[in-house]
Amino acid sequence: MARNNVHKLVTKPQRDRRMTMKIMAVGLLFVGLLVVILINSADRPVAGAGGSDGKLGGDFTLSSAGGPVSLEDYRGKVVVLYFGFLNCPEVCPTSMAMIRKALDKMNFLELDQVQPILISVDPKRDDVYQLKQFSDYFHPKIIGVTGTPEEIEAVSRDYGAYFKITQSDTPDSEYAFEHTSRYYIINQDGQLVDAMRHSTTANELVARISKLLPIPSN
Repeated sequence: MARNNVHKLVTKPQRDRRMTMKIMAVGLLFVGLLVVILINSADRPVAGAGGSDGKLGGDFTLSSAGGPVSLEDYRGKVVVLYFGFLNCPEVCPTSMAMIRKALDKMNFLELDQVQPILISVDPKRDDVYQLKQFSDYFHPKIIGVTGTPEEIEAVSRDYGAYFKITQSDTPDSEYAFEHTSRYYIINQDGQLVDAMRHSTTANELVARISKLLPIPSN
């Protein structure tokens, strides 16, 4: 009987340690999954950035071929914001084509309530006239804007949009960008409500925008 009691006293701490290790492992797995969800979810903005108040989104003023463009100018409209650059070989043109497909699926009344904006993260090479030519090619509704490096860094941080200069894969470009490819959805009050992934389809984008548009009365 005494030996059985000793055996229990010896093995209980071991069981406790094993249980603690299992709990820690599950906890680490949960944290890892949460990070993946925050980064890759189509229903959330990218985490880890934001303005001085800690919130993602906010107003900005940048330059276009037609003059200054502020987010505040489009109160009452749903704004679709995309960060990219003109020398982007594949991702940005694909994303712009997807926005065009989404716009083409909208009727006149819906289209009037939506404003797509392309923000160039490469102000050194992308001037406002090149941006206009590029955006007009995909759809006349899209506005191309840029600013000083400091302005671009600020608005990117506010929206949690990551970008970093990298080595170019093509000989005709001195550098390229590794960058976030998301469609930032801003409601009629100027609030960021969604950040949809690069894999988002035109139908999904239209459906998300439609949720924010007023239901027409019969």
